[in-house]
Amino acid sequence: MKKIFKYFGYGALSLILVATVFAANLLLQPYDKLRIYLSLGPEVEVLTSDGLAYRDLNKNQRLDIYENTQASASERAEDLLSQMTLEEKVGQMMHPAIAIKPDFVLLAFHFAMGRVDIDAAEIFDKHISHFNFYGAPTPLEIAEKLNGLQKIAARTRLGIPLTISSDPLHEAASGGIAAFSVKGFSGWPSQLGFAATRDVDLVKRFGEIAAAEYRAVGLRTALHPMADLATEPRWSRNFGTFGSDAELSSQLTNAYMLGFQGASLTSDSVMTMVKHFPGGGPQEFGFDPHLPSGKRQVYPGGNFDYHVEPFKKAIDNGLRVIMPYYGVPIDQTDENVAMGFNKMILTDLLRDQLGFTGVVCTDWGIVSSRAWGVENLSIRERYKKSINAGVDQYGGESDPEHIIDLVRSGELSEARINQSVRRILLNKFELGLFESALVDEQAIPSIVKTPEYVAAGLEAQRKSIVLLNNKMVDVPVLPVRQGSKIFVDGLDPEQAKSFGTMVSSADQADVIILYLPSIFNGNQTPGSDELMDKLVSSILPDDNLAFNIAVLDKAKAYSETATLITVVDLNRPAILTELDQISDGLIGTFGVYESILFEMIFGQFSPQGKLPFEIPSSMAAVMAQKEDLPDDSVAPIFKFGHGLSY
Repeated sequence: MKKIFKYFGYGALSLILVATVFAANLLLQPYDKLRIYLSLGPEVEVLTSDGLAYRDLNKNQRLDIYENTQASASERAEDLLSQMTLEEKVGQMMHPAIAIKPDFVLLAFHFAMGRVDIDAAEIFDKHISHFNFYGAPTPLEIAEKLNGLQKIAARTRLGIPLTISSDPLHEAASGGIAAFSVKGFSGWPSQLGFAATRDVDLVKRFGEIAAAEYRAVGLRTALHPMADLATEPRWSRNFGTFGSDAELSSQLTNAYMLGFQGASLTSDSVMTMVKHFPGGGPQEFGFDPHLPSGKRQVYPGGNFDYHVEPFKKAIDNGLRVIMPYYGVPIDQTDENVAMGFNKMILTDLLRDQLGFTGVVCTDWGIVSSRAWGVENLSIRERYKKSINAGVDQYGGESDPEHIIDLVRSGELSEARINQSVRRILLNKFELGLFESALVDEQAIPSIVKTPEYVAAGLEAQRKSIVLLNNKMVDVPVLPVRQGSKIFVDGLDPEQAKSFGTMVSSADQADVIILYLPSIFNGNQTPGSDELMDKLVSSILPDDNLAFNIAVLDKAKAYSETATLITVVDLNRPAILTELDQISDGLIGTFGVYESILFEMIFGQFSPQGKLPFEIPSSMAAVMAQKEDLPDDSVAPIFKFGHGLSY
């Protein structure tokens, strides 16, 4: 009972804090909007100089190099940089979030990451021009909001357009933290599902379609894909990877990038921000580094270089922005500090050895709230250390005054700031944002979620399903004969009505279909008593991959009543030993619509997916494996690459 009250208390207090901040914003934003409206410059005019039309972004009635579409992107970036004040430069280094119709969970997480929604004031007052979108609006609502913000940005002194980023929005079923399912877009499997297809061309096609839908609503940076490797089965973010194999991840990461960006960055591109360098998979005990308990990345198998491999190939193939992770690479460098503060990681390895020339953007909130290894430093000192380490831009942060003060005090040179801002501006110019930042809201229905895109997403879902076991009862159990009496647990029976006769109880059924979602056995260890750590811990699974006894007992009872088909959502590996013994058919999914799953069960298509990681036989085997080695548990029940067909 104490525990119930304890967590109820955390939830209630979180709700009060979020509501208070939200209410304060509602009061302040009308004032800010009026103040900003009265302070903005004139609308941007389209003028002509020697027959060349240009947008007079700085409103000086003459053609500047940065306004000249015939100049190179590097020339334009250099000219704009020369006109910027220190404050305008440092504003480019911030990359906070904006919320558009968030639900409570998103709003709470958004707040927990150190962010409240004051975007218009930040554009005008702090010169910020990069924002990460959160929320669950329609595509039209996204476009309307972003067009409104771009119009504000155009009327600032230099007219620098916004670059808006987003985490994945196309998952048929939301996979977990930092991956969402927005219903107005086409629906696709998770990254693990793409890995299960083993189809490089399909991943490239997804990138092209997702990029078209992003561009249609004004999103120009994808905060994905994850090139991390799922070598630690307990890690809660395995769902966002391409699995455990470095070569497969390399191939699919590059196909994903090529689909989103094209062969080079252009006005038709959506820029990818590959993460989390140098690979966030080897989390100690699988704990997630959003929390203090997960701050350690460990390499007991001496396998650091294996995790870097997918990033090497991404860099060689035109990667323009990279995100380091929160974790501390224990005993891999000269000091045990997190990636974003680690010069040996960001400068010696990333830039000097691997030749990366693009933008390094931190993961969200590493300065304000998740400064692992440098907790003793002040906010100001954290900015200084991270910039000296090699950071160019700060995800989730919106306080440029610290960096401005560091330059004015002589602790950082303006030349070093110019280095970062030059890289950031170059990407903006190559994306064509200075020519056309607004989107056509009327065109959205003809571009987003078209029949062609929907069909492609459904086919990808079909290819991602993995048939793990199909036992013989005279004939293989799967596919299920159409017209059978079916009882469904965990899925919508309406979706299966066309395939058989739905019955209301298990004892009436010929076949029982049991769906088990991702395992969520309580909270992950927060590692501190901070309210926000408690809040974040409540949305992360713990390190137990085994289903509880109630689930197993239910499955056993079903198996003694009728033929049992068990479907498991493999957001990360699960202990399936008992379920495999109990079930007549066993299926693994990675984010698919229920209708697609029923199609497979009733033989509308043959499954062809292959496991993107192994399935360990027990938690004892999981605890004995090494976090940095792929697929190294003893006697796994299903090996990497396993998958049956009809």
